[in-house]
Amino acid sequence: MPEIVRNSLFSPNIFFFTLFLLVMSLLLSHSYSVDEQGQVLLTWKNSLKCPTDALQSWNPEELSPCKWFGIHCNPSGEVVNISLNAVKLEGPLPSNFQSLKSLRTLNISSCSLTGTIPKELGEYRELTSIDLSYNFLSGEIPSEICSLKRLHSLYLNTNFLEGGNYLEGELPEEITNCTNLVGLGLSDTKISGSLPSSIGKLKRLQALFIYGAQLAGHTPREIGNCTELTYLDLSSNLLNGKIPKSFGKLVKLQDLRLWNNSLVGTIPNDLGDCIELIYLNISSNNLTGNIPRSFGRLAKLKELRLWGNDLVGSIPNDLGNCIELTYLTISDNLLTGTIPRSFGKLLKLQELRLWSNSLVGPIPEDLGNCTELILLSISINFLTGNIPKSFGKLVKLQELRLWRNNLVGPIPDDLGNCTELTYIALSNNFLIGSIPRILGELVKLQQLRLWNNSLVGPIPKDLGNCTELTYIDLSFNFLTGSIPRSFGKLLELEELYLSFNQLSSVIPSELANCTELTHLFLDHNNFSGELLVDPLAT
Repeated sequence: MPEIVRNSLFSPNIFFFTLFLLVMSLLLSHSYSVDEQGQVLLTWKNSLKCPTDALQSWNPEELSPCKWFGIHCNPSGEVVNISLNAVKLEGPLPSNFQSLKSLRTLNISSCSLTGTIPKELGEYRELTSIDLSYNFLSGEIPSEICSLKRLHSLYLNTNFLEGGNYLEGELPEEITNCTNLVGLGLSDTKISGSLPSSIGKLKRLQALFIYGAQLAGHTPREIGNCTELTYLDLSSNLLNGKIPKSFGKLVKLQDLRLWNNSLVGTIPNDLGDCIELIYLNISSNNLTGNIPRSFGRLAKLKELRLWGNDLVGSIPNDLGNCIELTYLTISDNLLTGTIPRSFGKLLKLQELRLWSNSLVGPIPEDLGNCTELILLSISINFLTGNIPKSFGKLVKLQELRLWRNNLVGPIPDDLGNCTELTYIALSNNFLIGSIPRILGELVKLQQLRLWNNSLVGPIPKDLGNCTELTYIDLSFNFLTGSIPRSFGKLLELEELYLSFNQLSSVIPSELANCTELTHLFLDHNNFSGELLVDPLAT
């Protein structure tokens, strides 16, 4: 071998340069050992802050991302599912996933993601499910998403920053090209405009919820063509016009919520054809007319909420056929007539709210059969007669609100059986007799409101046993005697109103024990002596 060649081969400079190239080659090949799918995912990861170690398993040294957290592959090693629900990522959505050609499910909900929805999402052709809900995304929904023909579910609900940006703009009309859609959720956003009439093309749609947005205009009657719907929620929007009669064709509908809009007109009788309904809430609108008798056919109905409208006429007896009802609220309307006795058949009823109407007649004794009742509110009506003794059977009752009616007679001792009571409001009636001593056995009682009646006799000292009481109002009656010293045991008491009675004697110093008192009214009585200790000063 010639000397010059031998010297060149064994030159130190050449040797170290060759070694450097070899090491770098090894390092570079090592850092890119993961396949193209993994490289795409790592590129997205590098755009995130990810303050937790959730993506620590995303290791570039592995050959495939299939064992990485949140990544699922098919038997061929192709990424088909990305599920990173409730992982704090803090950054943008991926716009570089085109090479994940088999990706079907993209669930990146509750991840603190920001920015806009990339239009490149429409290029992930195999996608069947997208869930980007509960993030901080803003901007409009890109129409490119509507080209995903295989899409079954699209959930973009609850995307906003407090005091900041929202997901906004109109729902792209092209969304109705996604004829395979089963679920569409855009609630708690600022999606505006009107629902396109072409929504009726989504014949497979089962769940549509866009509550708490800014939808306006009429509810399209074409929704009646979506006969697979089981869940429809358009509450808290700016919708006007009538409830379409075509809703009666939604015979699989289980849950219908249209409350807090500006809907007008009558409630269509056709809703009685939705015999699978379990939950119906059309409260807080401007609906008029009668409550349809056809509602009596909704045998599976558990919750019926019609409050805050301008409904007139009587409450149909047919509602007594809805024996699965647990919640019934028809408050704040213009209803007349009597409370149906048929309500006594609603043995599963837990809450009955009929307040602020113009109901007349007696409270039916039959309500005592509703032994699951927890709340009974029929205040602000024109009800007459006595408080039914049958109420003593309502042993689970926690709140009894009968104030501002024309009720007469005594407070029944039977209420002492309702030992779960925390709230009693019988004010502004024509009740007579004394305050029953047995009320002192209601040890869970927190508020007792009996003002503006014609009650006589002493304040029972037994009320001092109700040590959870925070509010007592017995003013504007004809009570006599003294303030019970036992009131000194009411250490939680905050407000005590005894004005405009005929109480006398000395104000007990034991009231000074009630250190939580902020309101104490004792005027227009016949007290003697001085208040030696001012409870409001302690």
